[in-house]
Amino acid sequence: MRHCIVRSIIVAASLLVFASISFAQAPSQSGAKKVTDWGGQAEGPAPSKLPPINPNEKFDPHDFSGLWRPTGGRMMTDWDKVPPRTPGGEQVFQSRITGRAGPQKKAVEPAKGNDPIMTCNPKGIPRLLFYTGGQAAFYHVPGQVLMEFQSQGATRHIWMDGRELPKNPDGRWMGYSIGHWEGDTLVVDTVGFDDRAWLDQWGNVYSSDMHFQERWRRTDRDTLEAVYRIDDPKTYTRPWISDTKIWKRQAGEIREELCAPMDENFFNENVRDPAAGIIHK
Repeated sequence: MRHCIVRSIIVAASLLVFASISFAQAPSQSGAKKVTDWGGQAEGPAPSKLPPINPNEKFDPHDFSGLWRPTGGRMMTDWDKVPPRTPGGEQVFQSRITGRAGPQKKAVEPAKGNDPIMTCNPKGIPRLLFYTGGQAAFYHVPGQVLMEFQSQGATRHIWMDGRELPKNPDGRWMGYSIGHWEGDTLVVDTVGFDDRAWLDQWGNVYSSDMHFQERWRRTDRDTLEAVYRIDDPKTYTRPWISDTKIWKRQAGEIREELCAPMDENFFNENVRDPAAGIIHK
């Protein structure tokens, strides 16, 4: 069944792959500029509809339960706010080859890139937070806040039981996260990263020593605001603080969106690779 579904999208996907580089570099045909809460291009399907918001409706600012979707662009900030990289950070950044063009990156055919997710490797944190094509659900359970991501079926544990961050943590795709409340703001600190993961689809970098902090605040029934901060002296000469990220509450439920290697390999062999002139015999 899944194999048939993959086959059915090959023609459409081929067109998208062939057009990806020119689309990334070309302005909108209408000339209209898309402005979003994240300051970037809006991407992903339209969110499900909820009843109109009642400004007088009460909500618990400490309860994030439910389904949410991030809106807008897919990186920490606009490119002009990316902090200077250290020589080591710049070397890693330049080694990453992407199919997504940007002011500091030239696009290649996706098949010639080396984005680890193209072979079903985990996106991890922070990258999952920037995936606007999917949704995430928050669950409050004793001693933890859980985040369930639609993308790759990933689950994140945020420990709320008063423990401290580990001193020498092993590298993890999701990192090791602890949280606490400061008034109505949920503060999450994460360390212990696997630096093989990319920060975003442009190949921005972090090291295994990064300290990633999130500050989450529920401002009304349907809105979460988050600000992210990267402290990583191995990679950047100063902290990188995001603009405010807006998450909107959704109706419905999370759909399965696992990355199955057999499907990804089929897509690579039949769509992505042929688009780059790579033919498998």
